[in-house]
Amino acid sequence: MKVSPTWLALTVPAFLIAAILLGLTIRSLIHTVRGSVVASVPLRAEQRFALPRAGDYDLYGEGRFLSRDFGALEFSLTDAAGAPVTLHRVFFRTTVSSFTRVRLQLRHFHAAAGAGSFTLRITGIKENQDPENRIVLATPVTARMVLHILAIIALAMLAMASLGGSIFILLGQT
Repeated sequence: MKVSPTWLALTVPAFLIAAILLGLTIRSLIHTVRGSVVASVPLRAEQRFALPRAGDYDLYGEGRFLSRDFGALEFSLTDAAGAPVTLHRVFFRTTVSSFTRVRLQLRHFHAAAGAGSFTLRITGIKENQDPENRIVLATPVTARMVLHILAIIALAMLAMASLGGSIFILLGQT
């Protein structure tokens, strides 16, 4: 079966565009996740940190893969005036992984007091816990992550389909 070379003129640019957009979307996802971090502090019984503005924030535990150091932790948070800030449990946890570390969403809270100093108290810390463990505070990123991931899947499918179509056309020409 002879296929028109016009199809090749469509599939090659479609592949190039999809591949470029795929790379840009992956870069944007990494920038979104890294840019959401407001504070990163060592895992200790008491930590003070500053938040830049009022709004919603997520509390993450960051440690090695398969670490059980965060399993029994309990948290309490107070603002600069000493007023308690309600920490909500998270049912659908966001997880961010690298090659050696993982960041798992543990709690969500709303800082109504605005910018200022906050105190986080943590109980249940194991004595032999990894000294590299950290508590990370970040702006909510789950919805943006889901949209990026859906775009990455769609662009990867388009890139594979257009590359496959180009190969099919080239092999069909001989």
